Amino acid sequence: MNKGIVIFIEGDTEVEFYKKLLENIRSLCDDKMFHLSKIFTKNLKGIGNYKNRAYRVFTNDIVQNNPGISFRAFLCYDTDVFEFSQKPPVKWKDVEKILLDNGAEKVIHIKAKKSIEDWFLKDHLGLCKYLRLPITTTYSGLNSVKKMETLFKKANKVYIKGGKTNGLIESLDIKKIMKEICCEIKPLCKELGVKCVGELCKSNDRSKSVN
Repeated sequence: MNKGIVIFIEGDTEVEFYKKLLENIRSLCDDKMFHLSKIFTKNLKGIGNYKNRAYRVFTNDIVQNNPGISFRAFLCYDTDVFEFSQKPPVKWKDVEKILLDNGAEKVIHIKAKKSIEDWFLKDHLGLCKYLRLPITTTYSGLNSVKKMETLFKKANKVYIKGGKTNGLIESLDIKKIMKEICCEIKPLCKELGVKCVGELCKSNDRSKSVN
């Protein structure tokens, strides 16, 4: 059976980021190609009613329209709203189960710690260039979203989490970010046929093999 993957994400900014991420991962493949029949990126536009929307998209858009292809599903989400929460907005085990029960070969979680904005902030130079701010510009905030809001405000712009921000992702050094977040995106890289790109994960792997 042919293989495919579907990547579930939460918002418009993530759409652009994962598009660029996939392009950069593909450039690292030996023959610059993914050896998969289909790759889909599906924007669920937030985490409200996530399980039911993921189910409908997977069964109606993916499985029904792609007979003969076995899909693995990636659930990509921020961890900040789930940490220390007694009643998390999404029960990921339930999402995983409904996808497995409806044809997913495997379900894999890609967790941005604590949010995808933490990933963006790893390229401070790219953000400052995009906002036309001095590279010495500093920012503050209780979390990465607040930090992004502060940085944008200094450029007289507004950052809205999940909203589309034209030109932002194109301004970021995705390869640099990939090296910084290697441990978090490693399952996706592996599925797409690329070995780890970050030194931190390489050192972690070596320590695990010693132990």
